[in-house]
Amino acid sequence: MKIAFIGGRTFNQPDGIANFMYNLASHLVELGDEPIVYCESDKNAEEYVNGFKVVHLKSYKSAAATKILLGWKATWQALHKEKGVEVFHYNGWAPSLISCRLPYLYGRISLMQGHGLEWKRTKYSTRQQRVMRFMEKLTAHLNKNLIMCSQEQTDFFKSEYGKICKTITGGVDMPGEGMESNILERFSVQKGQYILFMGRLVQDKNPDFLIKGFMNSNYKKQNLKLVLAGSNDGDPSYVSYLKSLGNKDVVFTGAVTGADKDTLFRYCYAYSLPSTLEGLPISLLEAMSYGKICIISDIPANHEALGDNGLWVRYENVDDITEQINNLCEDYKKYYKQGEENRKRASEKFSWQTIANDYHNYLAKLVK
Repeated sequence: MKIAFIGGRTFNQPDGIANFMYNLASHLVELGDEPIVYCESDKNAEEYVNGFKVVHLKSYKSAAATKILLGWKATWQALHKEKGVEVFHYNGWAPSLISCRLPYLYGRISLMQGHGLEWKRTKYSTRQQRVMRFMEKLTAHLNKNLIMCSQEQTDFFKSEYGKICKTITGGVDMPGEGMESNILERFSVQKGQYILFMGRLVQDKNPDFLIKGFMNSNYKKQNLKLVLAGSNDGDPSYVSYLKSLGNKDVVFTGAVTGADKDTLFRYCYAYSLPSTLEGLPISLLEAMSYGKICIISDIPANHEALGDNGLWVRYENVDDITEQINNLCEDYKKYYKQGEENRKRASEKFSWQTIANDYHNYLAKLVK
């Protein structure tokens, strides 16, 4: 099948949707499909990556306008410049808003994938949340075919909008041999002596609560550091605030990819993501694939990933984070088996090969 993926940032500065498209497209190529990925970028260009075509579309000044207008532009290009596109896959409501009905006029299949309940995010004002909730409801009814990144979202759309959705989660490739990187040396961090946070430095993920919890803990007993791997170019003042909360034992690496990312996951003491809100966090699935113990917020998305196998904390609760870090420092062996169970669960339930096969079979039924 020839599939147009629409929505998400460039792979050079990827967000969660971009990572989803990159990995899913790569594995669909192995199944004989022909994905084309349309992404927001700082330029208009085309290239081939991992055997599939990537079309860069230059962003507009307004982030909201970019998602909506580039959704339309990508749809038009896929219909008129590409031959034989059978499926139009919109990531989120914004790219599909004015575009999702157009493929039907040409006899094509259109679907929208939800990547989280965006209107719940704290970065939006109450008014913005109301507008986004309305747009979500509108596009839920405009799109005939709906897939969601978590079972929590699937259940929500059924109860709120009466829509039956297919759950297609993100996935992971199980790590192989380690890649060479000197990132630990660059930041004066020792193997096995740091807790890792991997993700965007935004309020919903609560890196501030993690820093405060870490600083209050007995981390020095194990000579631990806290490494935060991520960035937030859109809100540098928040990043500055985060840096003011720590000391030399709280390390900020900025966004990482490739060998640097592999090394940070491979050698961390534990992984932590105390988010208030998640779709189904890829970084958590990655930590699981490396067999890591996870200090994690007690929310449905994280339970969907881990099952019951985590060191659970209430979100936005410093004391819980401190307590779980102390528990780990006091008796690491007590929790060691969790890491092995996490690796097994990631391999069995969340491998990209499994996800891609499920997605391919779902599309095959729609195209018939």
